Amino acid sequence: MYFMNICTWPPEEEKNVEKRRAKWKWPKGVKVIYEFIDLQGCRAFNVIDTDAKGLIASRQPWIDIVDLETFPVYPFGESKNLLKN
Repeated sequence: MYFMNICTWPPEEEKNVEKRRAKWKWPKGVKVIYEFIDLQGCRAFNVIDTDAKGLIASRQPWIDIVDLETFPVYPFGESKNLLKN
């Protein structure tokens, strides 16, 4: 199943997020479809393909410094064609 995460953090956590992200790897069983950083700062977006176990594993390491909004999503229109790899 596809999930979209919107990740936000307070400005004072910016350096901590950058350091952690530089070393962090996506858990096994999580396929990253898209990953974007908001150039205005303190926000990132990603779309992943995983099950509930992978979703929990991908969120757990961040819950102390990042607020996560997660939505199940499904591609439509031209986006469906981008996922046929």
